[in-house]
Amino acid sequence: MVDLLIVLAFVLYAVSTGLRARKRASQNLSEYFLAGKTLTGWRAGVSMAATQFAADTPLLVTGLIATGGIFLVWRLWIYGLAFLLMGFVFAAGWRRAGVVTDAELAELRYSGPGVLALRGLKAVYYGTIINCVVIAMVLVAALRIAEVFLVWHVWLPTGLYTSFSQAIQGLGISLASGATGLDASIATTNNLISITTLVSFTAFYSTAGGLRSVVATDIVQFFLAMAGTLIYACVVIAHIGGLEELPKQLAAHYGAEAAAAMLSFTPSQGEVLMPFLILISLQWFFQVSSDGSGYLAQ
Repeated sequence: MVDLLIVLAFVLYAVSTGLRARKRASQNLSEYFLAGKTLTGWRAGVSMAATQFAADTPLLVTGLIATGGIFLVWRLWIYGLAFLLMGFVFAAGWRRAGVVTDAELAELRYSGPGVLALRGLKAVYYGTIINCVVIAMVLVAALRIAEVFLVWHVWLPTGLYTSFSQAIQGLGISLASGATGLDASIATTNNLISITTLVSFTAFYSTAGGLRSVVATDIVQFFLAMAGTLIYACVVIAHIGGLEELPKQLAAHYGAEAAAAMLSFTPSQGEVLMPFLILISLQWFFQVSSDGSGYLAQ
C-alpha cells in the first residue's frame, strides 16, 4: 500500500504541474519548448541528470558491473566530455542560431535544395528510428521494474482486472519476464496496464505544460531516485554485514578471481592508459548527443 501511495502522489504531482504550466506554455513556441528561456542553471542541470538517470540506466550500470566489473563503467566518461562541450560550447551556438528544434537546426545547417534528401534522412533516422529504439529500451527497462512494484492484480477490483486480463489474453501478447514468479497472463496484464498508464500520464503533463512541467517532474524524480538508491544501498550493505563483508560475499558467490575483477577500477590486464584514451578521444564523439542535440542543448 505504501508503494501505491508513493506512485499515486507522484502521478498527481506530475499532472498538476502540467495543468499549472498549461496557460504559459500555450502562449508561443518559446514558452512551450524553452520555458520562456527562464530556467536557472541548476534546474536545467538536474533535469538533464534525471533524464540520463532513466529506467534503463541503473539496469545498464548494474549489468556492466556484474558482467565486467567496475571498469566497464568507464564508458560513461563519454558523457562527461560530450555534455561539457554541449553546455559550454554548442548550446551557445544553438542560442545564437535562434532555433528551437532539431529540425530547424538541420534546415539552417544544411540549407539549399541539394541537401533536401539529407535533411529528410536525418529527420527519419533520428526522429523515428533512433527515438523508437531509445523509447523501446526505456520502456522495456521500465516494465522490468514495474512488474515487481506495480501489482495491479492486487490493487484493482477483481471484476475490472479480469476484464482487462481477458481482453489482453485475446490479443495473444506475452510481456512476462519471469522475474516475479507470477503467472504469465497476470504479469503480461500488469505490464500492459503499467505501460499504458505511464505513457498516458507522461504524455499528458509533458504536452500540457511543455518544458516547465517536464523539468518540474524531472527534479522530483531525480531526488526520489537518489534518495531511493542511497536507502537501498544502505539496506543491502547492512544486510551483508558491512562494507568489509562485500568482497567476501562476492568471492563466496562468484569465486575469488571473478570477485577481484568485478571490484577492480582498472582493466584486468593492467593496461589503464590506452582504454581510457580510447574512451575520451573516440567513443564520446560517436554518441548521438556529442554535437549538443536539441533536447539537451536547449
